[in-house]
Order: sequence, then structure tokens, then C-alpha cells
Amino acid sequence: SDGDQCVPNNCVNGTCIDQVGSYTCLCHPGFEGRHCDFSVFATNCSEDNGGCDHSCQESGNGTSRRCGCLPGYTLADDGRSCQPSVPFACGKIAVDRTPEKKITNPLTGLKPYVVGGEKGKKGHSPWQVLLINAQGKFHCGGVLIDNSWVLTAAHCLEKGSRYHVRLGEYERYKMEDTEVTVPVSEVICHPHYDSNNADNDIALMRLSRPVSYSRYILPACLPPKGLAERVLLLNGTRVVVSGWGREKEGSSKSSSALRFIDIPLAPLSQCAEVMSQSPTENMLCAGELGVMKDACEGDSGGPMVTRYKGTWFLVGLVSWGEGCGRTDKLGIYTKVSNYLDWVQNVQRAKGSTA
Repeated sequence: SDGDQCVPNNCVNGTCIDQVGSYTCLCHPGFEGRHCDFSVFATNCSEDNGGCDHSCQESGNGTSRRCGCLPGYTLADDGRSCQPSVPFACGKIAVDRTPEKKITNPLTGLKPYVVGGEKGKKGHSPWQVLLINAQGKFHCGGVLIDNSWVLTAAHCLEKGSRYHVRLGEYERYKMEDTEVTVPVSEVICHPHYDSNNADNDIALMRLSRPVSYSRYILPACLPPKGLAERVLLLNGTRVVVSGWGREKEGSSKSSSALRFIDIPLAPLSQCAEVMSQSPTENMLCAGELGVMKDACEGDSGGPMVTRYKGTWFLVGLVSWGEGCGRTDKLGIYTKVSNYLDWVQNVQRAKGSTA
């Protein structure tokens, strides 16, 4: 009764299937995209994530692959790109990213110029959370992953303690009208967190009410596991770590403005060589020997993010190190992609907010 949606036929190299109010194209071999007007870019996910911006799924028989997008994004007509479909999509920095100086390295789009870190620009880490303990003191960092949940390091949390999170923060000692402080209604530490070796150093905090997103408060994207393993976690990937922690080892002074460092991921074996304790497979090793850029006390639980095809993905949480910024040491971070199922299961079991 709604007429034939296949007249005219918009499927350039494919067969049109009439549906209620819409149509789908079944592409001829060698073509893809919403209208079958793009040559097939890849038949599997092994190289460059199959050309997909977010998720890449291979068919059972291994002859084709399909791209998908995270919530808040829709697949573009090319069948590969993901475009934001909501005002504040995860991982999309909403403030102007053009720095004063012309940038040549595309990775400094976030201008992550923390020990050895430089002051970032307000709004460059809108998923950044400041964790406040029961005494009202700055305690640790954290990361907003949706409007009701924050990830942090398990070692930041004490049983029975009450916490608040502050979002939209940049200068800690100044009120800037962008901050929102929300009580934490529930803390869920990973059941296998081991305080002896910091294995599974991850915890979820449920907010007492959902927060409203703004240019200064929006979530980081949790990467699809395949994207993380195939692309984001390769050794040498540049990552950005941010926090208000101590500016140097032994200092009692925490940074007042949010600071950023830009460091490469390093092989776990390299961390095993230079650290007194070997990292586990649930950890990431990052930093450069001989370079004084590192997370420090107070940065714990804060985000390690990397940008892929214009979207910022959360890959790590600040976990532990030996000293801060020592040129013969590297930093250890919780490997977030190992916990995607756990995060999802907890969120599902608990519902959105209390």
C-alpha cells in the first residue's frame, strides 16, 4: 500500500528489495555501500580494520566483511564511515581543536603537548573525571563512558567509602561554570582485582543520576574488541594520557590545570625488563625510555586514549609505575579492551542509573 520503494531503482550495482517505507540493496559481487556504488574495499578485517571506522565483522565463510558503528553513530552511504547521529557522540571533541600554531603532525589534533606534560586546552578531554573522596579531596582520575557510568582504577577505591565525581573540570582551583558534581551511588570493583600485582585494576562507578552532555562533558568511546586488537593496541601507537596528578615525583603539588602527555605504546616485554614487577596480559606498557613523560600520583584511573579515523577511543586507565617520569622506567596501564564484556554485563545487570 506504500507503493514500490524500488521505483526508481537507486541500487547502482545491485538488486533492490522493496520494504515498508524503505528499500535495501543487495549488491552484486565486487560492490558495497548503501546503493552498491562503491567498489569493495576489503573482504576481511585483517588490514586497516577492513577499512571500517568502528567495528568490522567477517562473514562465516570468510568471503566478505561488514562494517558497523557504535551507538550515537550511523553508517555512511559508503558502508564504511561512521557519522555522528547525536549532538554529543562519544569520542568526538566538541570544542574548537585548532591550536594557535599551525600543526603538522595530525596526532596533535588534541594538542596533547602529568610529568613532562603540557597544559591541554579546556574541553580537550571532555570524558575526564575528577574523583573526590568523602573528605572532599581530589583523589584520582576517571573516565566517563556513558551518561551514568565512570571507569576508574580499582586501586583508587576503598571499601565502604563514599565518592563524588566532578565532570567538565579543567582548572581545579577555579569555578568555570562548566563543572558538574555528582554523587556515586555504587562502586563495582573487578571481582579478580589483585592488590598485590595490580592485575585487573579496573572499577565501575554508577552515578546517582545521569549527566547531561555538553561541549565539556561527553563520553570516550569504548572500542570494539576487534578494532582494539587489530589496530589500536599495536606497539608504537601514539596515545594521550591526561590528569591533574603531581607534576613531579616527590612533589606535594598537584597540577591545577589538566595536563596531557603524548606517548607511544611499548611491548609488554620492554616493561618486564625495566620494571621490578612483571606486567600481566591485562596491562599495557607505554612511554619512551630516556624521555621524562609519565603519569604520576593522582593521575590513577584517568584515561589513556587514542584517535582513530577522527574518533577518540579509550584504550587504557592509569594503573601503576615506579616513581614518576624516571627516564629508565615506563608506565603501566589497565588494558580496557580485556574488560568490554565485564563492563557490558555489569551495566546490563544494574540498569542505567539508581
